[in-house]
Amino acid sequence: MKNEIKAEAYHLGFIDIGFTTPDVDVNYAQFLEWTEKGCQAGMQYLARNNTLSVRQSAKNLLPECETVICLAYPYPLIAPTATEDQGRIASYALLQDYHITVSELANKLVKKISQLLGDQLLAQVHLDTSPILEKSYARQAGLGWIGRNSLLIHPKYGSGLFLCEILINISIEPDSPFTTDGCQNCLRCLNACPTKAILPNRSIDARRCLSYLTIENRGEIPKEFRQAMGNRIFGCDQCQLACPYNKQSKTSLNAESGQPTINPTPELDDSFAMTEEEFHSHYKQNPVLRAKYTGFRRNLAIAMGNSENPDFLPLLHQAQNTEPNPIVAEAIAWAINNLEPSANPQPDPSFMA
Repeated sequence: MKNEIKAEAYHLGFIDIGFTTPDVDVNYAQFLEWTEKGCQAGMQYLARNNTLSVRQSAKNLLPECETVICLAYPYPLIAPTATEDQGRIASYALLQDYHITVSELANKLVKKISQLLGDQLLAQVHLDTSPILEKSYARQAGLGWIGRNSLLIHPKYGSGLFLCEILINISIEPDSPFTTDGCQNCLRCLNACPTKAILPNRSIDARRCLSYLTIENRGEIPKEFRQAMGNRIFGCDQCQLACPYNKQSKTSLNAESGQPTINPTPELDDSFAMTEEEFHSHYKQNPVLRAKYTGFRRNLAIAMGNSENPDFLPLLHQAQNTEPNPIVAEAIAWAINNLEPSANPQPDPSFMA
């Protein structure tokens, strides 16, 4: 039965599958310490009392759970070349929202398991929207190790992975946990991080992380990190692009699922000019919607401010007079200040020795 489940998972496009039990060590103590230090930043749902304790065991999601089936689905990491007029969108967001695609595939696998086990099966599909420490479960199921950048790294497929868990009420022989540390003494991801957000214990301080700041963050982006954003308008792949396991990754998606559904380097001015309705239509069923319309415009304004291209000034001045959102308005003002020659006077050469 276990082999049949694995065969079906590979047939559906998952690159790996592993089995573990719900009560294995999932680094829950480290997660508690991480939230106590406030490293979750504005993602307070991670530290809510009603979900905090749930993460200790998958049995808190499904009391009858006897087996956690861990799945990994790949996505290609892309390092797009963008001009000063273009923004950059993180690789995982170039495909249809994985919450849709991966959960659909996982539910197809559940149907296969149901055929094998019959009416006695109870099953739940979970992704990262559920209170489950999925990377730790994946390590316990033998899929890979937790890298220095906090991501699960598969020895053949790197970290460009969407993780998913199926909880079932049937006991299946667990796989051995992954115990090798493939990172060893490598520090490339730490050195590549633009804001030094990677902590020594292989976790991320979201308060400094550009992925959090440009996606989940609903407030202003701290000024100390804006220059480091560069032209990133949604997410940041730097720690993954620096990882040698991703440079040699065997990720290979089929032609249909592997083709980007959006432009990885959209024009900044065209994107900024979108109405809210156009934004939702253009990024329908895409992770970019996670940033919300105002967050996306905030990011675009900062990217324009970093571009050193004064041609954006007319658009920014026009928006400054009509922008109703104070967070976006502040980002626009910052961008104008960066681009206005009068705001950044150059030294008079005649006074230079």
